[in-house]
Amino acid sequence: MMSDTDTLTYSENDVACVHLSDCQDSKKNYLVIKGPMSLPQCCCLQLVVRLQNNKYLPMSRDLIYNTESIEKNRFIFDEQGRLLFNSKFYFNMFVISWDNLNLTRVQQHGPAFTYFNSDNVCAVRCLTLPDNCKVLFTRPRPGHWPKKGTLLKAEQCEVYMVHSGVQKHTFSYDDGHRCSFIKIQFQNTYVDSHFRVSTNMIERLLMFDLNIVQMKAYVLTKMIRKEFLQPLINERLSTFHMKTALLFTIEQFPEDIWRDNNLVQCVIYCLNTLRRFLKRGYCPHYTIASVNLFEGKLTAKDVQVVKENVTEMINSKLRCLRMLTMDDVGWRISASSTGLRNDNILSGSEIRFEIIKPMIHKLRLDYDEPILRTHNDLKMEALAIKSAMATDHEFKNEFEFMFHNMCINLASQEASDCIANGREVTSDIIDMYETSLRSNNISNHLRYASMLVSARKFERSCELLETIENMITPGMIQLTELSKQSIYVRPKSHQGSNTCTSTDILMEYAAHFIVPLVFVRNEINCVPGHLIYEHFRAFTDDEIKCDDLKVGNRYINHVFKSDVKPFLFYLQYISSKNKDKKRLALTKLFEYCMGELQNRTSDYLDTALNMLGYVVELENCLPVAWTVYRLSVAIQSPENAAYWHLFRLFGQVVYSTLC
Repeated sequence: MMSDTDTLTYSENDVACVHLSDCQDSKKNYLVIKGPMSLPQCCCLQLVVRLQNNKYLPMSRDLIYNTESIEKNRFIFDEQGRLLFNSKFYFNMFVISWDNLNLTRVQQHGPAFTYFNSDNVCAVRCLTLPDNCKVLFTRPRPGHWPKKGTLLKAEQCEVYMVHSGVQKHTFSYDDGHRCSFIKIQFQNTYVDSHFRVSTNMIERLLMFDLNIVQMKAYVLTKMIRKEFLQPLINERLSTFHMKTALLFTIEQFPEDIWRDNNLVQCVIYCLNTLRRFLKRGYCPHYTIASVNLFEGKLTAKDVQVVKENVTEMINSKLRCLRMLTMDDVGWRISASSTGLRNDNILSGSEIRFEIIKPMIHKLRLDYDEPILRTHNDLKMEALAIKSAMATDHEFKNEFEFMFHNMCINLASQEASDCIANGREVTSDIIDMYETSLRSNNISNHLRYASMLVSARKFERSCELLETIENMITPGMIQLTELSKQSIYVRPKSHQGSNTCTSTDILMEYAAHFIVPLVFVRNEINCVPGHLIYEHFRAFTDDEIKCDDLKVGNRYINHVFKSDVKPFLFYLQYISSKNKDKKRLALTKLFEYCMGELQNRTSDYLDTALNMLGYVVELENCLPVAWTVYRLSVAIQSPENAAYWHLFRLFGQVVYSTLC
């Protein structure tokens, strides 16, 4: 919805007090005062000083010997001579602190001043709830919402005193009496002496207390306001009005109506509440008594225009939702509605495929340039997906597939840390590895096997490698080959059938993919030791600079990348103690490399040749290993770890000759 960033700032030294007994010795205290002439939802803050007898006294002109010593920007005197905090003081300090601030870009929206796409609110804290902010706990309600626990927390909340906002001249016309009215703006000094009371912490608690359907209803009402009502009356009907209507609706209607299959009706209930407020010309504040949120916002003409449009939406059963362009909501609602299908609208199975297609795209392309994420980021994402698995039953299988593939990343990073510090890989990490195998992703299996080899658990790794080899069938597709084709794909089976689910499509494609192996820096110790040379591919100064640039662009510097088959054969050779199985693995790795030299379909042939070279070294055939490394360099001249292997072999020969 192109939302902005909201920031609230307050000073620890300034405290607003409802009673003089609330004053604190170490703070600059202000007494909250409110009279019959105060602006709506507003109060004044009178400076309080501490006397020698430890009593506190509100300051006025009569008690000040030298009024010239008063900070003109911070304080003002009202008509009664009281020394009041200037609500515009913080804004003035902001302007002064920004030497190059372009004031034409600063706009005021209510208590906030907006600069670029950020709403900034400066406030004074009040640690005690004023009496008029306790209406939530005293007025009669059905009782099921807000919950008792939420109300107990709300009673402990602090409130904030913020700028009262721009009080503009308002104009209205009465058709019946054929006369115009103009409401003159208050004097600047009068407005600046007032702070608006904000119960944002209580409101935050209430919003966190909503269930998912209530939150969906709120989002839809915000969209309705932005797309259909805002063009009529600009920002005078705000999101806060829609939120207030929602909160009163939730309070009045029972919990069992808030269901996904009743979402449209729930939105209608919210609009009915808003229409009731419009008819009365009075929108009560949910947490503050005797406040009309329409006052100073909507004129009588505005109220009439909004009421007519809201009534039309309600009577049409919200057919307007199909015209919502934001986030393609209208298209999605129309496409999924029974009886609305035409040639330009997708069927149910096609919609499911459109949902799952980004996941297929991620499988095919995103492995090559993963965005840098910390271990904590991965943990938070995994927890979010696990939570979604428990609540979203329609796409539970898809979430499980994503979760299994995230487990391998977490397990690999934690196992690498254990191996680096000489610790045993814990059972929790092994459980994550085992969980990742449920996705039937061959790469997950092979990364698990690589860790087992690195941790010298050869027996379990041999079993797993045998399972992996049986999973690879002739009909499977190397991802590097597929990524050169068109991104657009269609389900291979059940085409045109409404029984084809997104899970069917995802699993069908996942079962035919062989995704390349990618190990990143945090997983370095889960790669067999010799292959870490692949991490130092950058050899010349230019290559090293290019490598650093990739890291600067938030791409992970890969430790090791390989196709599945050569890595499988390499691990089989390393982990097996049987000579016949070792020779068989060497033969398969050799045949793979020779075949790829002819076909050239692999992006990582140089890595495969480097693995073959090392296996040949272990067979004590150094001249052949030298030839294989030379061949790797010929295939991929820049950024090739084979250079290090050639230097290493050359050094061994020279050293042995000298000895």
